[in-house]
Amino acid sequence: MNNNRIYRLTIGLIFTYTILVVVSIIFHRYIPLANGYIWNIFLALLPLLCALLIDFLFYKKENQFLSLLIGIIWLILFPNSPYMVTDLAHLNLYHVSYGLDISTFHSAWFGVLFATFSIITGVLMGMLSFYLVSQIIRKKSGTITAWIFSMIVSLLSGFGVFLGRFPRFNSWDIIRRPDYLFKIALDQINFHTLGFVVLFSTMTFALYWLFYLIFDVSAKSDKI
Repeated sequence: MNNNRIYRLTIGLIFTYTILVVVSIIFHRYIPLANGYIWNIFLALLPLLCALLIDFLFYKKENQFLSLLIGIIWLILFPNSPYMVTDLAHLNLYHVSYGLDISTFHSAWFGVLFATFSIITGVLMGMLSFYLVSQIIRKKSGTITAWIFSMIVSLLSGFGVFLGRFPRFNSWDIIRRPDYLFKIALDQINFHTLGFVVLFSTMTFALYWLFYLIFDVSAKSDKI
């Protein structure tokens, strides 16, 4: 794996996040839910930090139990990234005009661009972390196992997005109140739930596949 490429992309994403934080502080009056977007990107950053730590421990051949523990934490946190796609639902808060009056920050287009960059940043953080963890699985257990792992993670992520968007659970609720979480999750299983989970599981897997195609192929071309 080209670690320089990994680190460059990570630094680029964190830099973009920093810029978005500064913009949200200065122009928060013009951007509905600006703090919410910033918080959601932070939650999407956490699985990336976990994946980088797992990657470091793997190549240093350090404590495998610690790697497994961090891997479980990564799995719990990962749905925060594809969850950001559901933030597109908030775009109805922006009263976009198709006229040419975009001369002030009161223009809804300013908020739309902020929301777009926020969602893209959060999703890319998650896909990079997904790629890192999948590559470790690939090196340890082979390509087929890695793709099976990717499908399982995508399925669990789809369910995690559902739990976050509708019952409004947080990642840490699986530790703080697991009994209540599982009870509510079982109570809400129906055709609507299954449809939503399948839809977002497919979306997550498709996003990862596209990221893999772009990132992995370009990484290999660097070696040629």
